[in-house]
Amino acid sequence: LVFGLLGNEPWSWKTVRSLIRESRRRGLGDTVAFFGEALATCRTWLEHDLRGDLARALIAPWVLHAGLGPDDAYSGMMAKLIIGTVGLAGMPVVKGGSTNLVNAFRQLVADNGGRMVVGADVASVLVESGKAVGVATAAGDTYHATRAVIANVTPTQLYGRLLGDDTVPREIADKAESYRYGRSDMQIHFALSQPPAWVSNELTQVALVHVTPGLNGVSRAVNEAERGLLPDKPTIVVGQPTSIDPTRAPEGGAILWIQLQELPARVRGDARGDIDTGDGKWSEKLRESYADRVQDILGHYITNLDQNIVGRRAFSPADLETLNMNLVGGDPYSGACTIDQFLAWRPMPETKNHETPVKDLFHIGASTHPGPGLGGVSGFMVASQLL
Repeated sequence: LVFGLLGNEPWSWKTVRSLIRESRRRGLGDTVAFFGEALATCRTWLEHDLRGDLARALIAPWVLHAGLGPDDAYSGMMAKLIIGTVGLAGMPVVKGGSTNLVNAFRQLVADNGGRMVVGADVASVLVESGKAVGVATAAGDTYHATRAVIANVTPTQLYGRLLGDDTVPREIADKAESYRYGRSDMQIHFALSQPPAWVSNELTQVALVHVTPGLNGVSRAVNEAERGLLPDKPTIVVGQPTSIDPTRAPEGGAILWIQLQELPARVRGDARGDIDTGDGKWSEKLRESYADRVQDILGHYITNLDQNIVGRRAFSPADLETLNMNLVGGDPYSGACTIDQFLAWRPMPETKNHETPVKDLFHIGASTHPGPGLGGVSGFMVASQLL
């Protein structure tokens, strides 16, 4: 049922048939009860079903990858969904680096007579008689569409920048302007001269490790970030691609990528009280000071970390937004994923599925149903409709 809701357009006969079929199988009362239970928090699920703090600590950080915290509504269901998916599909990495995934898509497009244009800033969607007919770039180039224009951007970009006021109903423009963005993200990349020596040797061959004090630690860090504070003990997501694909680094070396999903876009203070946050903007000094904290925490669990660092590169929330304007405030999920901006309400209840008020203009990406992820489901839905 959950995969059906996330894998189909909310306003579609497929979804209606799925709900009817489920109601017949479960009974109407049990179906309604299921949706009520699905709103439970991750904390409620873990504390009710799992007795051990270690098991709870293993699962709790995964809700961050859904843009939620363990005390958010329906975070329990999303945690179950992620754990189930990881259990079924594993955690594959692209051999030789993720750029090869992009190269594969580029070749696929070329093989079918298309081409990718990069480094071009689209300034506007061209609309004639209420219909999208192409796009114009800031450099003055024009690209015409024969079937549709598909925009993988935030509502802020689409309705506040790419479309003119005369093409967007006022209520849609107002809703897009009030679209909410979530917590910010920070990335730290390490190049190491030797593989990391974890205090527990089993972790050496794990693709992704969460360093966390546990369920309450995740909850506390999320709460601190939402109050504008740098978390004292953040949940540190440690990716180890070289544990699976040694070609990612020179022989004998390793790389780590660190993700921190509990940070504020505007910093009001430091929960530990050690870092001077200045005017609250993410400066180079603030970024490196917090990266030092993260490295120090990791050093307690990776015993050879400090002496084997060949290089370290950190990207603050401000850096990430500079690299990609859709990461507003450093939000990696292009919009808060709370229940009011999910399913039929993502990005807003005034729009239907991935359609827009402009004919033949479709809105896809992390800001749209079914939200952020690695499956490309929103684009697949639109492609299925167009084909």
